[in-house]
Amino acid sequence: MSSASLASSRPERQVALPWRKTIEIAWQSIRLRLGRSLLVTSGIVLAIAFLTSIQTHEAILTGLRTWIATAPATERTEALRLEGELQSRGIATTPDKIAAKRLQSRWLIGLALLVAFVGVLNAMLMSVTERFREIGTMKCLGALNSFIVKLFLIESLFQGIVGAAMGIVLGIAVSLMSAWMSYGSTAIRHLSWNHLAADVSSAGLIGVTLTIVGAIYPAWRAARMEPIEAMRADI
Repeated sequence: MSSASLASSRPERQVALPWRKTIEIAWQSIRLRLGRSLLVTSGIVLAIAFLTSIQTHEAILTGLRTWIATAPATERTEALRLEGELQSRGIATTPDKIAAKRLQSRWLIGLALLVAFVGVLNAMLMSVTERFREIGTMKCLGALNSFIVKLFLIESLFQGIVGAAMGIVLGIAVSLMSAWMSYGSTAIRHLSWNHLAADVSSAGLIGVTLTIVGAIYPAWRAARMEPIEAMRADI
């Protein structure tokens, strides 16, 4: 295609839509492609649930260790019983073993987050491929590159928030139920909720950030697409 014909194919006037309209279009796109959205969200749910479960489990064990070390005389029998329970399960009680166990957990968490990131990236790239004609139509109608980028990032933000929230609830529920069955109500009573809240907040932030970062390259690829080439795509 010659430069003259290419120039004539581009819109003479590009329109910058307000954020409200961009959010509305992004939400409608998620609803129309619910299956693809669930694929992205499910990966985040599983990764954040795994992360939150480990964080909650560590907070429970930290609370139990602290209580065992400082238990009053009236509760010493219960403290010794729980200490024996921890040792029989092979749970680290010394500082060196605790540090080694946490390092191992961090490696597992890192692998889970990496898998979730690759899943988000792949799903968003497939979404771009499926929407060649839609993207081309929007660009022919005057959509700015920044609008295309914002559209994809807002979609990923919605999915990240929902996935992170569901993963946090699932991870906490599983860990608390497991602790209740293993150690009784003592594990819940001595849990540091402030420490857990900080961990949960970081897990939610990681989930949302992971989803947005995974959508940056697909959004950039969609924005750089030439309108005519997108309209010609045979999907």
